[in-house]
Amino acid sequence: MVLQGVAGEVLPPVKRQLQRIDSNGRHLLTIINEILDITRIEAGKMPMQLSEFSVNELIPEVMAELDPVISRSRLAVVSRLAEDGATVFSDRQKVKQIVVNLLSNALKFTHSGGVEIATTFDLTERLASIVVSDSGIGIAPENHEKIFEDFRQVDDSPSRQYGGTGLGLAICRRLANALGGRITLTSSLGQGSVFTLTIPVETQQ
Repeated sequence: MVLQGVAGEVLPPVKRQLQRIDSNGRHLLTIINEILDITRIEAGKMPMQLSEFSVNELIPEVMAELDPVISRSRLAVVSRLAEDGATVFSDRQKVKQIVVNLLSNALKFTHSGGVEIATTFDLTERLASIVVSDSGIGIAPENHEKIFEDFRQVDDSPSRQYGGTGLGLAICRRLANALGGRITLTSSLGQGSVFTLTIPVETQQ
């Protein structure tokens, strides 16, 4: 409220400090929400809200939500949507949460080149996939499972370059499992990464 000028004009030096407080408060709220998500999933109390929706329509929505980050990154971020864009019956918000996290990570760990987000459908196996590919720093094979563990990052040192709680991918994997799907990773150090979310076209109630 003070930042918004409710109490009157805020001097620039004070505004900068208030923005730091606001930013850190939002960061703490993110951590709390992520821990609550982990707790609910582990307890089997994460509610499922299943509906029919188009995966192809979800992708532009995710990109629009992350547009400020995409603009700052100066990366080439493109989408490649399958022509046979079938609808799926799943939890739209949870699928979106996973994709937002995967795309956010791709932008965070890519310094040059680009990021692609694509959709594919296997109507024979009745599976839908969302693939996020980047030309970023990549992940060594021995760390592929580590990054999906709670509170874990490839670099856990106090001086690590990248921030974050280390919970994002752990939550994504749990959510994917709850939807009857999976997340797979193909990556090598310095060669970029490809994360693939695969979910059934119809999630069971």
